[in-house]
Amino acid sequence: MATVVGSMKYKRSEFMKKTEDIEHIKFDDAPEGWSDRCSGDGYKRIINEDGERVFADNNVSVGIGYRPCAKCKEYPTVEGHDACLGTLGNVMNACCGHGRNKGYIQFDNGVTIRGYFEIEYD
Repeated sequence: MATVVGSMKYKRSEFMKKTEDIEHIKFDDAPEGWSDRCSGDGYKRIINEDGERVFADNNVSVGIGYRPCAKCKEYPTVEGHDACLGTLGNVMNACCGHGRNKGYIQFDNGVTIRGYFEIEYD
């Protein structure tokens, strides 16, 4: 059976080798703080013609593990926060949007801000 990635066609054995070339951290090797993260990392997921849930950019199984953020190319902090946001004070939850979706900041007082953020550092 062959798998199509873009305009390239791979035999199953060639395709599986490609998985090793995708930067990722296996689920079992990730810090405990990552276990309750939202599923967002900026990579679109699809169901391929074989019924497998895969990343749209490379047709590799989403089961390979965590990938770095599609926008900043960084992994989350050890606590599970988006690297570009870090640990924010008085915040319950936050997501940068990973360059693909609207981000949000949910404050402890119940206020939520949503939008496409540009992160600035002092």
